[in-house]
Amino acid sequence: MVVSEDLMAKADAGCPSACFALGQAYAMGESVEANEKEAFRWYLKAAELGHTASEYAVGRCYADGIAVDRDHAESVRWYAKAALKGDAYAKAALEKTFEHSEVPSDDELFRDSLRRAEGGSAADLHTLGMLYNLGIGTQFDPAKAFDAFSRSADMGNVDGMCSKALCLIHGTGTERDRPAGIALLEKAFASGSDEAGCALAKCYEAGTGVQRDQPKAFGIYSGLADSGSPLGQYNLGRCYMDGVGVGRDAVFANSWYTVAERMGSADAVFGLARCYLGGVGVDRDKQKGLKLLDDAAFRGQTDAMVMLGQLYSKGTQVRKDESLAAEWFKKAADLGDPYSEFVTAENYAKGLLFRKNAKKAAQYYERAASHGHTLACHMIGSALLSGDGVPVDEKKGIEWCSRAAEDGFMKSQYILAEGYAKGRGVKKDPRKALELHTALGDKGYVKSQLFVGMCHLEGNGTDRNDKKAFEWFKRGAEGGNVICQYWLGYCYGNGVGTKQDEKRALTWYTRSAEQGHVESRKMVEKFTGAKMASVPRTPFESRMFSAENGDQESMYIVARCLEEGIGVDQNLSEAKKWYNKGAAAGHTESKKALLRLRINKA
Repeated sequence: MVVSEDLMAKADAGCPSACFALGQAYAMGESVEANEKEAFRWYLKAAELGHTASEYAVGRCYADGIAVDRDHAESVRWYAKAALKGDAYAKAALEKTFEHSEVPSDDELFRDSLRRAEGGSAADLHTLGMLYNLGIGTQFDPAKAFDAFSRSADMGNVDGMCSKALCLIHGTGTERDRPAGIALLEKAFASGSDEAGCALAKCYEAGTGVQRDQPKAFGIYSGLADSGSPLGQYNLGRCYMDGVGVGRDAVFANSWYTVAERMGSADAVFGLARCYLGGVGVDRDKQKGLKLLDDAAFRGQTDAMVMLGQLYSKGTQVRKDESLAAEWFKKAADLGDPYSEFVTAENYAKGLLFRKNAKKAAQYYERAASHGHTLACHMIGSALLSGDGVPVDEKKGIEWCSRAAEDGFMKSQYILAEGYAKGRGVKKDPRKALELHTALGDKGYVKSQLFVGMCHLEGNGTDRNDKKAFEWFKRGAEGGNVICQYWLGYCYGNGVGTKQDEKRALTWYTRSAEQGHVESRKMVEKFTGAKMASVPRTPFESRMFSAENGDQESMYIVARCLEEGIGVDQNLSEAKKWYNKGAAAGHTESKKALLRLRINKA
């Protein structure tokens, strides 16, 4: 009896699933004569490469003295590796083991993993990376985590590949390189990592590093579920429940959760909790749903912890208890959930349920940012720029804000643009600053519209162009920026980039002055020869003043207010008068309003 040459070749080449299959063949006497030592040898090789079922098998061999001497510490070590990835058999074995012995402390776990990693164990390098990544038994250190994951991956460990890939995607301890991260996830998935397959599918779900493709994500989950992966089965149930890449189907969602739960999946317990709480595929049962939610959370399922935090915070399904909510968020944060890390940071930053602590807030913002949370990248970047809870480090601050900017967060994009404008955290570059501010201005960011207008007015980072300056000031003024309103008044008053028009200049100076701009107030008093009233006008009075001074948009807004009785008594005939004035001045919306009134015979 012999195993196939193809299987042996793949195992010799380091394919984890092939090594496991060969171990099974020797253990069961399938195609070869049963041989416990050979079975253990292949299980150990697969386990070192990150194969979850093999990690459990090796733990079992050490626990029962199969092919090796009994070794309690080694059995715990291998059971723990499999249990951390959700293997139900390994979790049950650990629970049984620790009924009669103490659980190792975090410090002991870290020291043991460090010793074994330094000895060249790929599996323990991955464990060491996880401990650095979560700050268990040591300080949170994403750079050391990435180094350990990389070394593990280089030795062919699929867990190391998956974790390194996620670091590259999120920028954990390294520069972001999403294409490289996706490629490594694909490699780990092809090598038999269910975790990598699900991580890849989630990238397709969200469009992280790849074009968003939810049907493709569904296909990956479906394939994993059909192969018997509890992680795939849970995620397939979630797709049916939430309509990810497939139509919602309550029965299928509940069925797949049930299958995965029978395989020992804590994720599936959370899925079933959602089903009972929402009446999805089963009769609604709040008490059973909450019990399952508690069970999942106590088994370390972070989504369940987050949901409990949200429920206790809102007080909908349970009695409101903000202190308990904060505790659940912190528990999930300490297990690496980015959203919970951000919420915990906010709780420390604002003194919500925890004593206000800027240093602790910064630590959790950095954890969340390192794990890919966009707003946290902005917050830790801002903290580093201002020295809030951390020493000032403008270079690092700009680097973090750059990540949030890359994800489309406009406040960070503005900070980055200002960094180039002032040489803060990066080399001063007026042209780059203008480019970034122009992109923001085009999205309607009024502070950037002011900056771009000033650049064109002063020739900073570009040639002077009065017409463009006027256009940008106009956009910002209409968007409500007080300083843009002042400069638009300046342009009209001095004929800069537009025809001189003192009435319009006065209109915009007045709008700015009414919002407290001192220089604009001086200009209004200069134009009118009288002191401005200290009591601000109502919004309607302000618009009426602008309309009477020839502003088309204000004519239209005054008409709308009069037509609908907004901030003034309803008066249709006066409304028509102002619509007519706006239309005569060329205002398109005023013309449409008049046509509407004629059609409705108003």
